[in-house]
Amino acid sequence: MKKLTLLACSLFAFAAVAQAKEMVAPVTSSKEVMSEPVSSKEVITEPVVVEEVIVAPVVEDPWGYINLRAGWDFWSEYGNFTGNGDDYPVGLSKKTKDFGGELAVEAYKHWDYFDLGLGVAYQHHMKRKSSNDSFDHPNNPNVGPQSGDVSGAEYKSVPIYVTGRYNINYWDWAATPYLKANIGYSFNFDSKDLDYGPHSTGTSVDDGLYWAAGFGVQYEDFNVDVLYGANYAKTKVDIPTGGSEKFDNDYERVTLSVGYRFNIW
Repeated sequence: MKKLTLLACSLFAFAAVAQAKEMVAPVTSSKEVMSEPVSSKEVITEPVVVEEVIVAPVVEDPWGYINLRAGWDFWSEYGNFTGNGDDYPVGLSKKTKDFGGELAVEAYKHWDYFDLGLGVAYQHHMKRKSSNDSFDHPNNPNVGPQSGDVSGAEYKSVPIYVTGRYNINYWDWAATPYLKANIGYSFNFDSKDLDYGPHSTGTSVDDGLYWAAGFGVQYEDFNVDVLYGANYAKTKVDIPTGGSEKFDNDYERVTLSVGYRFNIW
């Protein structure tokens, strides 16, 4: 009986130890690597404002240019004439009427402040106003003095000239003022008869000096100027009874011109 009790106690103790081993789990030592979020600085790129810079094209001055010009004589006068012959004492007026003007072509070489060139123009001079004067009959002096309108002895001109312009553009204005001068030789032609009363006599005109000077304004390719100028001429009047007389028949005027230039290179 004691043996059975001892055996039962032994079995019970063995079972308890086995049960205890099953209850106690083995401890495993391990390192757990924890992955922490990496702290980083977020680079925020601000939008860059790019300003568009518009560079205006550089306009270079031309090497030269051609200027086409049309002008109107708003004041003019001729030289006057008083016949010295006994048969022929007539007087011409200096005053003018109707239209006078010119068309010109000028070619310039350009520098910073100065332009120099050559020009040619066709000039239609104004008509002379009539004046009332007394005169003898051209073919029969015994008729006695007569009176009537005296006019004529006008002409036209084609001057060829050197032209220069001084540009006053120190302040970089949109419009450039300038001073201008022309000097050359005037070829005069188409001399009109001298008319006195119901009579007339032939005339001829000599060539002479031409000059003009004044000021103007250039805006882009347009220009406007005012010039005072003169064509020098001597007119020969045929005397009906024979011979001839000459007188200074210069044409002076103030001309308002409008032009347009075409750049060369």
